[in-house]
Amino acid sequence: MAQSPVRAFDPIQLEILWSRLVSIVEEAETTLVRTSFSSTVGEADDHGAALLDARGQILAQTPSGMPAFIAILGRTTRKMLEYFPAETLRPGDVLITNDPWICAGHLPDINLLRPIFYKDKLVAFAANTAHLSDVGGRGSGESVDLFEEGLRIPPSRLYRAGRPNVDVFNFIRANSRTPVQIIGDLNAQLAANAVADKRIVEMMGEYGLDDLQPLSDTIQERTEQAMRAVLEKLPDGVYVGEVNSDGYDQPLRIRATVTIKGSDVTVDYEGTSPQVNRAINCPFNLTYAETMFPFRCIAPHVPMAEGALRPIQVIAPDGCVVNPKFPASVLLRTVVIHNAHAAVFKALSAIPADLLPPGRVAAHSGCIWGFRFRGAWDEMPSAYRNGFVPIEPRFFQLYLFMGGQGANAVTDGISAMTMPDNCSNVPVEVAEYRAPVMFERKEFVPDTGGAGTRRGGLGQRVVIRVLADSPILFIPSSMDRIINPPIGLAGGHPGGTGGVSLNDGGFLHSRNVTVVSPGDRVLVQAPGGGGFGAPDGREPHLVATDVAHGLVTRDRAADVYRVALAPDGSVDDAGTRALRFDGRKG
Repeated sequence: MAQSPVRAFDPIQLEILWSRLVSIVEEAETTLVRTSFSSTVGEADDHGAALLDARGQILAQTPSGMPAFIAILGRTTRKMLEYFPAETLRPGDVLITNDPWICAGHLPDINLLRPIFYKDKLVAFAANTAHLSDVGGRGSGESVDLFEEGLRIPPSRLYRAGRPNVDVFNFIRANSRTPVQIIGDLNAQLAANAVADKRIVEMMGEYGLDDLQPLSDTIQERTEQAMRAVLEKLPDGVYVGEVNSDGYDQPLRIRATVTIKGSDVTVDYEGTSPQVNRAINCPFNLTYAETMFPFRCIAPHVPMAEGALRPIQVIAPDGCVVNPKFPASVLLRTVVIHNAHAAVFKALSAIPADLLPPGRVAAHSGCIWGFRFRGAWDEMPSAYRNGFVPIEPRFFQLYLFMGGQGANAVTDGISAMTMPDNCSNVPVEVAEYRAPVMFERKEFVPDTGGAGTRRGGLGQRVVIRVLADSPILFIPSSMDRIINPPIGLAGGHPGGTGGVSLNDGGFLHSRNVTVVSPGDRVLVQAPGGGGFGAPDGREPHLVATDVAHGLVTRDRAADVYRVALAPDGSVDDAGTRALRFDGRKG
């Protein structure tokens, strides 16, 4: 493609135009959320939106956009242009795909791409990806290949010159257990992209821009320069980090080798476990995006555009669990890939602290935990008969809730906060309305935050009672760190592990479907985050506050943090000195 005409933007113009682009994509994302049908999009915020230039480079992405989608929308757009070259696109076209190797790594994440035209010229793309409620398939980690996981939509035209492709809508609807929700969410995605289209055209007219490419070229150049200015301050070297995922039936190794040379960085996953025949493999697009997250943490001030990603190269061997070969099963790919950032952070933690911005390297987190209840409203539960009208005859309700965040050198981890993605905890009232269940308990779990100078965030526990009058299915989702806890850094202790059990009995398999009966109680506990720094470096008054708030028990305060507390909860200075300096107890 020919180079765009050169146009100089002074700093004030550039800031105004950049802020306008961000506000446009934020309005588009708000439209997606507010018009969505499913709790996954509307409550859990499992989505992302971006504006891209005519070459498929990210122009702007919402600051609240999921880190898992940092680079995916650009990579997806450029791949879609191989199927639909720019010269074949027309105003009113909308492209769609959910191919895991093109989009966001599993079939429920559906990408919509809308070309934007101004004065009969293609100037940009509006894109979004959202996790839709159900695309068929088993819906569990037991799948052995992609063909068991539901409907795969190859790159297709959902709209052609403003007219819907009814056939595509029909086969999507026909392959979902919740067709009302999935079509409703698709319409929300369409509305979001339409808003972005309208606002871009308004902006270009307002500022007299006939083409967005000069603005994009400037943004890409500036963001690349800014990112390189951060990276070149890091010492050259080879840094290695390794963590374990629980895997399916045996642990899997995620090994990241970070090579820094000047302002160029390479992350190589050589040494990572090979792909497996269960649904926890992660296609490379999502691996690439999740790998970018730690570097975005190092340079959060750099605007999120394609240029900021250019200095970082990601490599993963073909056939490994973070770069599987088609048709690997991938539905629960977050089980593995939510460990990738921990491996990269662990590698970066070897860099002297005075050479990194403070607090930019974090211990491992409890991350997203989720599960689904699946069944039908054919037999209306007695608890729901009074005035309840379901939106459709079947339910397939995903409930997301979060483990503890890992600590860093500056701050404690936040309890029940997702990391690295920023999905939200689904309100229990929403889940109770959409499935025949009741949440009897939802609480922090004391002592699950990894001990450290900075404590990891606490995990949380929920207890759910089945209200259905007939058996339904409990389907675990992105559960990991039941066997291998979230690691701490710099002497910090690991966070507490998670688990799932039925009726106070033994732990259930965290990947397999379980039939639950009326009155059954399911207990699900998400892990805590890892600690940062040695526990006996934590200020005694912070330990006392943690105990007072029920986050840490007195025994842990004495045995791990080596802080003695008086009966009234205040710090016993003499006892603490004895624990920390005069002897070692516990």
